[in-house]
Amino acid sequence: MKKYIYINGKIVNSDDAQISFKDGGFQRGNGIFETIRFRAEKLYNIKAHLDRLKLGINYLDFKINKSDDELIKLMLKVIKKNKIEYGAINLMVTCDFDINNLFDSQTNIYISVRSIDEINHDMVKVIFLKEWEFPIIRFKNPIKINSYAGNIKALKLAKKQDAFDAIFLNKNNEITESTMRNIFFIKGKKVITPPLSSGILPGTTRNLIIELCNQHGYDCNEKIVKFDELNNMDESFLSSSTYGIIPCYWDSWDNKNLITQKLKKILDQYY
Repeated sequence: MKKYIYINGKIVNSDDAQISFKDGGFQRGNGIFETIRFRAEKLYNIKAHLDRLKLGINYLDFKINKSDDELIKLMLKVIKKNKIEYGAINLMVTCDFDINNLFDSQTNIYISVRSIDEINHDMVKVIFLKEWEFPIIRFKNPIKINSYAGNIKALKLAKKQDAFDAIFLNKNNEITESTMRNIFFIKGKKVITPPLSSGILPGTTRNLIIELCNQHGYDCNEKIVKFDELNNMDESFLSSSTYGIIPCYWDSWDNKNLITQKLKKILDQYY
């Protein structure tokens, strides 16, 4: 089946797509992206994604001449062209790189779509890794940059150990996030997620879960979680735009998975 992507004004067959060598995202990882779940013509949590995209555009001094409405129309065109009913969009913005001309470079927009593969397990296994052993790039501003080399290296290591994902620890032995997702814990009736100060990306779905918890009577707060506290938790789950809530476990610990399932049902109403 043919796949089509949007590149700088044109929708082209992915086999024929060409990216310029001048592209700074290709050369130096100088780009940002958002992954957005969709069903038919509904783009989930789209405002939060576009707000974060604009933060990245402003932070990296990119110049973009598309409004939010124009970007949404382009994404819907790509979805329709690919004839995918349910899946995820990758919206990427990069800037050409010329060491001798840093302030007058072309901004590039790429849009691709893919189907979402189902997770064939009620819970997924995670492992824990020291993030300083991987080239993880952190920003004070909550933006999703293209430089994921360290994340991908860690994800490969997790897969080699028959795990779904890897959770990072910072140098203070605090839990931060996974290679591509945020993490939550449940102790008693309290829902906990690591704070931004531990060094995480505030995911759009993470933010939505915090909001929904508090709306539905669940006490949800940001709190530092140390590695040696993990086995005292009752439940844990990952969160992402693509899959929503994913219950998880690790070796030597069992997930009760009770409140997590209730939260999953609440979130599924929005996805």
